[in-house]
Amino acid sequence: MIKWTLCLATILCFGIAAHSSAKELTLDDIFPTDRVIDVQITVSQRDWDTIRYQSRDFATALGASRQFKPMENPYTYVEASVSIDGVVFPKVGLRKKGFIGSQSHTRPSLKVKLNHIDKKSGIEGLTNLTLNNNKQDTSLVSQFMGYALFNAIGSPAPRCAYAKVTVNGENLGIYSHVETVRKPLLKRAFRNSKGALYEGTVVDFYENWENSFEHKRGDEARGRAQINALIDLLADSKATETDIGALVDLESFYRFWATEGLVGFWDGYSGNKNNFFVYLNPDDDKFYFIPWGMDSIFTKMSKLEFMNDRRAPISVKTQGLIAYKLYQFENGRRRYAEALTEILDNHWDVPELLTALDKIAVMVEPHLVPAQRTIEEEWEGGRGAWQGFDKPTFASELDKVRDFIRNRKSDIQAEIADGMPVWRKRPDPPFVIPEDGDFSKMFLKFIENTLAGAARDGDLEAIKQHIAEGADVNALHFEMPPLTWAAMMGQTDAAELLLQQGADINGRNRDGNTALHLAAFLGRAETAELLLKNGADVNARNDDAGTPVDILGTPWEMTRLLSGPMGIKLKQKQVESGKAKIREMFSTDAKIGDQTSPKVQNNSTDLWTAARTGDLQAIKRYIEEGGNINALDKGFQVSAMSWSALYGQTEVVQLLIENGVDVNIKNGDGATPLHSAAFLGRVDVAKFLLDNGANIKARNDDGATPADVLSVNWETTAFVGSLIGLDIKKEEGTVMNGRNEIAKLFGIDGVPNEAGTFSAQRLSEAAFTGDLTTMKQALTQGADVNTMDPQSGSTFLATAALMGHTKVVSVLLEHGADVNARSRDGATPLHTAAFLGRAETVKLLLEKGADISLRNNTGGTALDGAKLDWLITKGILGMLRLEVDEAEVKAGRAEVIKLISQHNRK
Repeated sequence: MIKWTLCLATILCFGIAAHSSAKELTLDDIFPTDRVIDVQITVSQRDWDTIRYQSRDFATALGASRQFKPMENPYTYVEASVSIDGVVFPKVGLRKKGFIGSQSHTRPSLKVKLNHIDKKSGIEGLTNLTLNNNKQDTSLVSQFMGYALFNAIGSPAPRCAYAKVTVNGENLGIYSHVETVRKPLLKRAFRNSKGALYEGTVVDFYENWENSFEHKRGDEARGRAQINALIDLLADSKATETDIGALVDLESFYRFWATEGLVGFWDGYSGNKNNFFVYLNPDDDKFYFIPWGMDSIFTKMSKLEFMNDRRAPISVKTQGLIAYKLYQFENGRRRYAEALTEILDNHWDVPELLTALDKIAVMVEPHLVPAQRTIEEEWEGGRGAWQGFDKPTFASELDKVRDFIRNRKSDIQAEIADGMPVWRKRPDPPFVIPEDGDFSKMFLKFIENTLAGAARDGDLEAIKQHIAEGADVNALHFEMPPLTWAAMMGQTDAAELLLQQGADINGRNRDGNTALHLAAFLGRAETAELLLKNGADVNARNDDAGTPVDILGTPWEMTRLLSGPMGIKLKQKQVESGKAKIREMFSTDAKIGDQTSPKVQNNSTDLWTAARTGDLQAIKRYIEEGGNINALDKGFQVSAMSWSALYGQTEVVQLLIENGVDVNIKNGDGATPLHSAAFLGRVDVAKFLLDNGANIKARNDDGATPADVLSVNWETTAFVGSLIGLDIKKEEGTVMNGRNEIAKLFGIDGVPNEAGTFSAQRLSEAAFTGDLTTMKQALTQGADVNTMDPQSGSTFLATAALMGHTKVVSVLLEHGADVNARSRDGATPLHTAAFLGRAETVKLLLEKGADISLRNNTGGTALDGAKLDWLITKGILGMLRLEVDEAEVKAGRAEVIKLISQHNRK
């Protein structure tokens, strides 16, 4: 009987005597493998609410400053009492724990500090208990079985048991009770506990990262010096396996590493530079690794999609720098294979493992809470909800583990039959979010030390080195292959080198764009010429059906806006000059349009450009060649009629109408040419359209008529104008005068009538500002209380709720507003109120029947909005142009979370 099976199955099969009721507990008492221990926590409700709503801020947790010191712990201890299988510890410290993936306010992971008040309290030297909520471990077996395997093979690891946790009498379900890495574990594993111990959380042994490791105990000066020595060694390209072995116990590390690879621990040291401890053993002055946070194993791929490379081996993970360095040595691969094979042969007994799974299921099933029986959150937060998949259950998650166990050995043996596969892709440096919130810096940093990064920078020597080391010239890195990175940045020499090395000229990004699309988008003329000479497909379509030809028509402001997040600095004249050259190349390329009619395809973009510029001759040629004058452009989904209306090209409108265009043709957003003319006050165009049958009552996708768009404020008008290539900042008077004239054409005399077309705008403004008098007046005069604002797409109730105008919300509800009415983005008033922590408004909405289960278009509930990371919140507020008091919003959100949670329990 193998050791791991003994840890899991033998005791499960034969059992042990019932736990004694003696007051002195032992470690064996609290880490049984055949039963669930009972943990009952009593804490004041106020303190419980305080700690369970505490949370890590994503930007702080992964901020740039953590490179120089460990991240601050946001959790605080409160006084509580705990009973473990009837043995009471009357005064302990209780706090929440967890990084990001395990965050929960209903079933939080917990730390119990037995000696928080009574300094002598503990269990055989263990003073801290770790209770993990298994939020990511939906099968509930990752930690229990994972740590057992490490211990069975002799790799230092915590013990793990199951605990039924109740707080103030409320059953929170099954938790994994994991042994905290403290003296008892160290003494058991190393027969000493005086060495320096450090915890690693998304950190690694990179230059200037020595202070990111969190010191837990032992000689800090000695430990930090050894960390620095290891960092310097790993930075040396001439360092050998023997050199690394002088600082890291390699026998132990290979077994630790191979076990992580075997169980698919994607979030451990070798998989993600995360969830590990390193112990500097004073007996030999070498580092030993200890696994931690094993709540997501038994999976082939990372749950962080951007980290997955489908070409990577499944038998080994090399994201950890030590693992990567060792794997580049032939002897390193050999030793890894030996360790992996030995573990497979002696500790991976499939029938025994499956039997152990069955017994675990029987043991924990009676104690599961509904959230553990059916995993709603994973289904709704992933793709299942919109792809029609069944909701995952505890049973179905266990089946996934069974499949993994059955197939793992054969999958690995097939891959390593001829030796470990060579894999030279360098790991990325640790993940950081810039302190200034500039995500472009983070985005660009991700591809440092990669082939894509070298292509982006035009570093030819680095490109050659990466390829020599085995980098895949066509591998996607952050959604794009290296050739596209080079094309985007105009690195023509790099692009040429990549093509010589076998780069796919028409390789696609995740969004379907090719290198030629990106070169055209940013006006990289020299690179575009190279791509065309090497056979780039000018008719290739991206996921929006746009070709490189179509991309050329993107206006400058939109180009600048979209390129900003990628950290690209552009000059308008340079981009537009480059696009002109590329357009010339396309016009002489005989291959354009091979898929349909060459002349029509070649001129399809020219139709919309000609509509904007008023080029009547080009439009006539297009019509003569049989072009479809009702076609929408691929970039904006706008018709030639609407483009000409926006630009005030009356003669173009007349020509198109004479040739049978649909005068009420709708753009992708449902707007008609009359909407476009009204928006920018194009009086002559509007008059001509009306004379030729334009529908004044047509509504766009937001429900707005042409009359409604007359009231869009100037700031928004100017911004939209810039996005479509119109600089109208100094034309406010002209546009507004034009709108007044068009209002007269519509029969409304340029002013909002009391109960007609303009009541929607007035109502929206009153909802936003909290103008109760205007609101009551508008409603009295017949305004539709459930109409959406044509500009924002929000219901008036949602707008008032967002701004926390509770009295306005009350009046709207009294006049029949639907408390669960959805805005364009699917949000209800409860969503918007919760988002900015409007507790008083949330309370009223709940009293009036607001449905807390409703989800917006992205799948989020109102509760999700109240828990949204502050950095993301700031970005949304910036787009909404709202200024709020951060402390006030956060305090309000905490109250909102309590209100919704209490409502959910009713």
